Formats: sequence, structure tokens, C-alpha cells
Amino acid sequence: KLFEKYGTIVSAKVQKDEGDSSANKGFAFVNFETHDAAKNAVDDLHDKEYEGKKLYVQRAQKKAEREENLKKQYEQQKQEKLQKWQGVNLYIKNLDDDVDDERLKTEFSNFGTIQSVKVMRDEKGSSKR
Repeated sequence: KLFEKYGTIVSAKVQKDEGDSSANKGFAFVNFETHDAAKNAVDDLHDKEYEGKKLYVQRAQKKAEREENLKKQYEQQKQEKLQKWQGVNLYIKNLDDDVDDERLKTEFSNFGTIQSVKVMRDEKGSSKR
């Protein structure tokens, strides 16, 4: 009934639990006669609440296609994060006098690639505070 207003339904299948045919697995497939009907259902129902649950309504995909899309999405997010923080300089204060450039680089290298490190020192060679 939920999908009928969007167009002619060719087939609909609620996935049932193999051990208990009265219990569903929480997902189904609906096949519309036209692409436009399916698109309208997706546009209208995706992320909407139905019987206390938020619906996920999207075009059905084969597992390989879905995995490829997820991989691309992950890579894109990773690149965006890298670009966001690329070239960011940090100011670090209150270093002990025995901390030199190499030690500071070693301490921060766990967080990513470091372009350059410079511990600022006063005329006496002590770390500037």
C-alpha cells in the first residue's frame, strides 16, 4: 500500500526469515513498471518515518556495485579530509629545553606526514616559551 501511489507495481517481495516465515528480515524489493515511478518513490520515501522507523529507499544494487560505490565514497571522504588539513601549521608551546626538531617530529609523526619541524630557540639556545 505504501508504494502504490507512485505507480504500477510489477512485483513486490518482503524478505522473510528462513526459520520463521512470519518474521521478515527488515527489507523488501519493489519493482515498478516505470523508472519515473521508482524515482518518485525514492525521492518521496527515503529517510521518511514509517511505523516508527526511518525508511531507507534506494535503487536496488548488486553486491559488487554497492561495494564499489562504498569504496569510492570512502576514498572521496579520505581525500577531502586530507585536503582539508593539508598544509596546516601547528604552534606548540611550553616545550622542554631538551626537545629538538627531530624529537618533535618523531612525537608527531604518528598523526600523519610532517612537512617540516622547527623548534624556535632564543639566543642562549633554550626553547622559546
